[in-house]
Amino acid sequence: MDCLLTQSDTERILAMKTKEIIITCMIAALVMVIAPMQSQAQTQQGGHIRFGNLAIIPGIALDGVYDDNIYMGNGKQYTDSATTRRELKESDWITHAKPSLLLSYTLPERGSVNLGYQGDYAFYDKNNSNNWKNNQGSLLVDYQAPGGLILGVGERFTASEDPYGSADQYAIGRTTKRWTNDAKTKLGYNIMANLRSFVYYNNYKQQYNDIADYSQDYTDSELGLGMESRFLPKTWGFIRYHYGQRRYNTNAPGQGDDYNSNSKWHRANVGLTWDPGAKLSGEVSLGYLWRKYDHEYTSATQMAKRDDKKTWVAETTVTFMPTAMTMLTMTLNRAIRDTASDTNEQFTDTGIGLNLQQTFLTKFTLNAGVGYSKNEYNLPVANARTDDNYLANIGLDYNIREWLGVGIGYYLNRKNSNIDTNEFTDNKFMISLKVLF
Repeated sequence: MDCLLTQSDTERILAMKTKEIIITCMIAALVMVIAPMQSQAQTQQGGHIRFGNLAIIPGIALDGVYDDNIYMGNGKQYTDSATTRRELKESDWITHAKPSLLLSYTLPERGSVNLGYQGDYAFYDKNNSNNWKNNQGSLLVDYQAPGGLILGVGERFTASEDPYGSADQYAIGRTTKRWTNDAKTKLGYNIMANLRSFVYYNNYKQQYNDIADYSQDYTDSELGLGMESRFLPKTWGFIRYHYGQRRYNTNAPGQGDDYNSNSKWHRANVGLTWDPGAKLSGEVSLGYLWRKYDHEYTSATQMAKRDDKKTWVAETTVTFMPTAMTMLTMTLNRAIRDTASDTNEQFTDTGIGLNLQQTFLTKFTLNAGVGYSKNEYNLPVANARTDDNYLANIGLDYNIREWLGVGIGYYLNRKNSNIDTNEFTDNKFMISLKVLF
């Protein structure tokens, strides 16, 4: 009797074969760990393909991930069947293929230009209808002219489908097709050896493909001025002012621009930054924000009113390298986030994180981190939503060669909330194989 395979059966078999091949490759690479160690630390940096000042760095990473909660649900049963389905807790094996390419051009004593690509293609073993892909292109320009002119450009375009949601906590656990473009530019001038001024322009846009996600499409624009003064050999203090606005690109059916969540803001920041080569790098930035909405009410009925907001904000990432083998990174962030264009809901997002990267025995690198953030909403009025978010990760990488590495890791993402349909705990266990030329 003939046995006919359906398309879904074929896809399942191919997915299983792919997973077996990847696991086999990873195990084979892990066996190579017994290779003799060299006398100095090795890290995967790439850059072996060079043409003068141009370095071409291609790479590929293969990750195998066991995820015990792919939909990020709480796993509880509800009288409403739709809610039960939405809160389903299901595990799966996910295979990630992550190609990358970096073109890095060095401008001696002046700076550099970097053009990059990073992909992430995710294939589920059992739930292959959830397969998704992310593709990101980036441009980074850092240039200082002989006459004192300073130019900085950071551009990142991302086409995403992953189920990890946005910073606004939208669509967590659900694959959504969307794209974002994040541009940050600065133009400065060295007034004297220890004093420089800057003009800033930032633009961020996000757009979802599905009309059902209309409330998330917006554009942020910011224009700013800043001054920096050096008070230590590689340490600068700064003061900055930004004026910004948000414009939602689409509205609810039947709703015009008269009732959306468009807003304007003023932001003042002070902080510290460091020159390349210092043991400290990154930026400490603390400030205050005043946000005012263009439209006081969400509809003509004037039942739901928006409240203007003023509070302290932060955007801090500082890395400390006491030795060539140890790197500590601390983050502190605080922002006001709107949840949609057609509501008066907003929340304050405050988070802190600490990460350690420690190289030992010349080829091993330990990566560990913890993070906590609190989301404080203004709604519902009687019992305003409050989320406590906990993140933790630990991993061990082994560099077999300068261009070849393997790793294992664990990742925890937990959300506690006073509204239980927002709660979840997600555990991931990972093995990886990385090639970087």
